[in-house]
Formats: sequence, C-alpha cells, structure tokens
Amino acid sequence: MDRVKKPQPSRQPQFGRQTVRIYPLPANIEPGDLAGGVAVVIDVLRASTTIIVALANGAARVIPCGLVDTARSLAAEDETGNTLTGGERGGVKIEGFDLDNSPASYLRELVADKTIAFTTTNGTAALLRTQEAARVLIGALVNRQAIVETLRADGRPIHLVCAGTDGSVTSEDLLGAGAIVAALASLGDVEFADAATEKAARHWTDYVPPAQLIHELRESSGGCNLVELGFDQDIVRAAELDSIALVPEYSSLTRAITIAGGSGL
Repeated sequence: MDRVKKPQPSRQPQFGRQTVRIYPLPANIEPGDLAGGVAVVIDVLRASTTIIVALANGAARVIPCGLVDTARSLAAEDETGNTLTGGERGGVKIEGFDLDNSPASYLRELVADKTIAFTTTNGTAALLRTQEAARVLIGALVNRQAIVETLRADGRPIHLVCAGTDGSVTSEDLLGAGAIVAALASLGDVEFADAATEKAARHWTDYVPPAQLIHELRESSGGCNLVELGFDQDIVRAAELDSIALVPEYSSLTRAITIAGGSGL
C-alpha cells in the first residue's frame, strides 16, 4: 500500500507538558476521567488497524456500531447502496456481512467512497466508552507517528484506551499503547499519569526492537487466536510500524469516523 499523505493538524500546535495515561481496559475508565482530554482507542488486532486501512484506501467514513443489527439496518436504509457492512464476532465474518475484520479485505476497489457500518467484538465497544472525551482518535502501530504528531499538536491530556479481549487485558494493545507513549516521551515534556503507563513505555523502548515486533504480536493472546483462525497475514500488516500517515477521528455529531482534518468532522 502506498504511503498516504499526512493531513495537516486541525489545531495550532500547543507544545507543553502533557499528561498521558494508559487504560488497559475500557472498564478502567471512571466517570470524569476523559473529560477535556483526547482519547485514543487502540485495538491493534484488529479493529483499529482495519479502520485505518479502510480510510487509507478511500472509504468515506466508518460508522461504529455496538450491535450487529444496527450495522445491518444502516446498510439497508441506504437506498444508494453505498453502505457496506463490516466486522466480526468471535474473530470471523458475520453471516450476511459484506466484509470481515481483516485489513486485507478492505481493498480500494471495494471500499473507495463507501460508508462502512462496522461492528467488532471489542474495538467498537471500546470506542463507544470514550464519549466523554473532548476528542476521540483511533490508533495502532501502523499510524503511530501520525497519532503522536496529532496528539502533540493538540496539547490536551492524553488517554490511551486499550480495547482488550472479552474483558481481559491483551498484550498487543498494551504494546501499541506503549509504542505511542514511548514516542511521545522521546519528544520530551510528557508526564506519566501512573507507574503502569511509564512501564509500558519502557517495555517498548527496552525490549521490543522492530525485528521482534511480529513475534511479539504472534505471541499475544489476540495473535494466537488469529494464527489459529488462519489470519496470520493480518498480524504482519498490523506490525508495519508507521506505514500509514493518517489519523481517524470519531465525531459525536455525525457518529462516524473519518480522517482527522478531512471532510465530515
């Protein structure tokens, strides 16, 4: 896939000391935690990666749906036929859906200018828990650098929300969050909100060389599940660090995810 041109920040840079915190699970968010800050939803394997790839390949928007029937209804109500259903349950394509949750399925010839009504077991559920934040972005390893630049330009407190799997913490999402925190810390003026956030950043810096990244993802709980289901290529794609220079942003007004700084936000 060609590297996508990076969008210009939608706000003037406000460089200064920022606090950053990792939430290992959406359930760790307490009322008021995200207010006034920027939340980044991270589901490395695979919802975040898939949303990023879909937008990079020209999808107009992704609408996160908590329920399968909601996604079906959105597609059925679109008389133009421009809304596709996408997502998974239990890691596999939902019966009757147009697309699954594999980034490899979201080819330009299929998704360009389309709306994707998207539902997954963990990623979309995590996103719907972040509505209190002033801004909600989608992050993964593939767009790490673009996320970091957007967060630094924004200047507000940063909340990295890991999706997890069925209510359990997953190492792949902590790895993605750690990669983002480590990159932020390398720029200076970052304050870790707690010891766990600092530990995740140091793990990335000290123990995960780029050549080791695919192995780390394969050994994660999500990675093991994908290998078993025959989706090892999705792990390889998710490990392509900094390969896509765009940031998806969720709008509570449109209830859709589009490219930050692009139309629709």
